Amino acid sequence: MNKERLLSFSQDLIQLKSLSGNEESVARRIVREMEDLGYDEIHTDRFGNVRGKITGKGERSLLFEGHMDTVDVPNPSEWSVDPFGGVVKDGKLYGRGAADMKAALAAMVHGVADVAKQEHEADIHVVAVVYEEVFEGVGFGKVLDDLSVDAVVLGEPNSLKIAIGQKGRAELVVETKGVNAHSAHPEKGVNAIDQMRMLLGELEKLPVKKSETLGEGIMVATDIVSSPYPGTSIVPSRCRVTFDRRLVENETKESVLEPLLASIDELERRDNSFRAEVRYAVEALPTYTGETLESERFYPGWRIDEEDFIVRKAKTVYSELGMEIKFHNYQFCTDGSESAGKRHIPTIGIGPGRAEHAHVVDEYVEVQELCLAAVIYGNLAKIF
Repeated sequence: MNKERLLSFSQDLIQLKSLSGNEESVARRIVREMEDLGYDEIHTDRFGNVRGKITGKGERSLLFEGHMDTVDVPNPSEWSVDPFGGVVKDGKLYGRGAADMKAALAAMVHGVADVAKQEHEADIHVVAVVYEEVFEGVGFGKVLDDLSVDAVVLGEPNSLKIAIGQKGRAELVVETKGVNAHSAHPEKGVNAIDQMRMLLGELEKLPVKKSETLGEGIMVATDIVSSPYPGTSIVPSRCRVTFDRRLVENETKESVLEPLLASIDELERRDNSFRAEVRYAVEALPTYTGETLESERFYPGWRIDEEDFIVRKAKTVYSELGMEIKFHNYQFCTDGSESAGKRHIPTIGIGPGRAEHAHVVDEYVEVQELCLAAVIYGNLAKIF
């Protein structure tokens, strides 16, 4: 592996802005690098996901996955370096997406390329997907619709620990329904804000779902709005609250909704005027190719056993490299919600950089970690 070329490629990716839905420049750069490195097959699907393949004997298949999109940089002036400069300073590669997760993508593309020069059993796929920051796993799902793979390796940052689980995420919309009236005569209407206040009181009493491995399935209100808004002299007939619900393993759409529906039923039983509903948020957005991705916002949590075969392979690689084996669970949502959470494909995460360095001012990844990640990915592909 050429470390200088890997670093240069990583810098190129950081220098190309790629907000969700605008990943085309990064996609084209990855395709060009795969071509130069001798990938056997390279394809960009209709949603803009890039797929590279190094063909083995076909007895097994392993997929390395990362996303091309990043969050924005609201205030570039707060950075000590150009957030899109790909600056290397004191052994660190700085820039938006350095940790989350263009360095990992570059390491996958280069690390796996070395396998092409040797005899190997498995078909190896490297996939760069769109829209992870908005739709955790939806873009990846379009890839998995066409590919059957035995295991997945994610590149989300975790200081090169071996992630064997992940919290999921759901976005719930709760709406109360009242009756409009003039605010001088509120008794003639039903105030949807008052109804929501009662419901929030009931929801606060709900027990928090707990997992010994992934922690608590917390639920946090992230916005509230009444209708009509602004409501000058009008008792509002609608009030909507959005909740961010973090998911642990084995939770389903039905099990997450059940306690909220029970709370609504209880309030409707106690108060004939109370009306409310709850649903999952749904959003549809265009990709850079013009195709649309649509998602109901339920991205499940997951965890695999420490003795699963892909975990054992990773442990072998770490042992051969003299690295300490540390297991880890992502506390944020990843594209693993699709591969492991929905499709039950054995999935692990190994990524350079720290999770706390993602989405922040002066985001960076250690150059040494970037290079080591490429070695780990390549060795894992060889022995799979």
